[in-house]
This record gives sequence, C-alpha cells and structure tokens, in this order.
Amino acid sequence: MKEIEDMDSLKTFLRHLRKKARLSQSELAQLAGLSRTAIQALEDGKSTCKLATLFKVTHVLNLKLYAEHPLLPHEITS
Repeated sequence: MKEIEDMDSLKTFLRHLRKKARLSQSELAQLAGLSRTAIQALEDGKSTCKLATLFKVTHVLNLKLYAEHPLLPHEITS
C-alpha cells in the first residue's frame, strides 16, 4: 500500500498512475465525469481537490482510499 501524505506526493502519484494506465488527461476526465482542467489542476498541484473529485479519479484508476479519522471507517472505497 502506497501512503500519500501531501499534495506533492498525491499529484506525482496520480500523474504516474494515469500514464501507466495509458490515459490522457482528457480521457481520465471523461471517464471520471470531470473536466480536463480539473485533472490538470490536480496533477499540477494548483488547487486542492474535493473528496468527491478524488473518489472519482481513484475509482477510474482502480485505487482504494484509506483514512485514519475517528469519524470515518478505516477503509473508504470509491
């Protein structure tokens, strides 16, 4: 399991996985129901993202999210 602790790590990891899946930003955006500019901003680290946006992207890339917070279940799946 890869642990992501900051936006720099997240943006690098998501870009790597998108390219590994051989998807363009436009293709990932279309599959996730987002705009290409939303994917670009996420990968460039120019904006923070909403949790819903992250769920959509991770679902397309077949990832699971794990969270440590007393109000959340341990595993959050998209």
